[in-house]
Amino acid sequence: MATLTSPVQEVSDFWEWYELALKNGWTDGLVVAPPTEQRVARIIDYLVRDPKEVVGVIGPRDGLATIEQVAINCAMAGCAPEHVPVVIAALEAMLEPEFNLHGVQSTTNQCAPLVIVNGPVVRDLGFNAEEGAFGGGSRANACVGRAVRLILWNIGGGLPGETDMATQGQPAKYLFCAAENDEQSPWQPLHVERGFGPEQSAVTVFACQSADPLFVPGNGERILRIIASTLPTTGINMFHAAGQFLLSFGAKPAQELARAGYSKADVKRWVWENARYEVGWLKRAGVLVEGEAHMSYWGHGDEEAPDLNHLPDGARLPMVRSAEMIHIAVVGGASQWWMGMSAGWGNYGGYAVTKPIQVPRNA
Repeated sequence: MATLTSPVQEVSDFWEWYELALKNGWTDGLVVAPPTEQRVARIIDYLVRDPKEVVGVIGPRDGLATIEQVAINCAMAGCAPEHVPVVIAALEAMLEPEFNLHGVQSTTNQCAPLVIVNGPVVRDLGFNAEEGAFGGGSRANACVGRAVRLILWNIGGGLPGETDMATQGQPAKYLFCAAENDEQSPWQPLHVERGFGPEQSAVTVFACQSADPLFVPGNGERILRIIASTLPTTGINMFHAAGQFLLSFGAKPAQELARAGYSKADVKRWVWENARYEVGWLKRAGVLVEGEAHMSYWGHGDEEAPDLNHLPDGARLPMVRSAEMIHIAVVGGASQWWMGMSAGWGNYGGYAVTKPIQVPRNA
């Protein structure tokens, strides 16, 4: 068994442990499992890695994420050892510069890191990719999403009102993990689209808001028209600071779009070209305020924001800079015409990053 270095505290029962966790700030309020020496050692032995090995430094408090500390938080989240490589891949993705984890953890925006799982691990570990996929439905969804949250809380120090300044927050701060429904998807899986083989398990992380549900019944053309007329709202960060966003299609509308001849790339291009803000409407609606960055299109944090004063009223402005800034995944079953739109953080970061899941050779 692995030799652990963290201090050990004795408790008489589960509820004494829970009170201890609350007192020490080891949980955000939800019940967490006790990370016993045996459970933590089992995880480290499964990983075949040095407990002192550093995965990375997690902001905003620059906590050192060692294998042992990651294992402790995974045990608290209820992970079995085989879930932990998924968590580590998500952590590695969040540590990439374009994700800007420090900023994601401390922004006033409600965004939270979404973990999307792809590949054979979805089936092997029983991730729920069909009905209720964003709402859990399996141990794998719940414990992986919860472990990510506890790592960001306990190691990164993302504490509401102290370092996490999200004005309202969102329930996805507790856990935010889903699997793509590769089996019912008519399109290339997300991880394959992003450069990995179909046989490779991978995770994609993207800092965004919970999916805003859209009901999109009908043929492919009507589905796209509903999307185009719904997405360009002015209260999301895409209006103020461009960035990226995610369209999560239930299997039914995805299949209908594919029957109509649309690939993922086709949908991205169509949405980018048609889901736009009209300059005249923006002026008449009174949402543009001269000289105030937050009150103008793409004006906040973007040195190349377009000058709307010289554009005709009929000019139409895209929500993001290119079709490649739109992500598409098939999440959920085929029971109805539902899909979701998850607004990203803007051009400040939280951009989608995909990493392979490295399963230990002895597993």
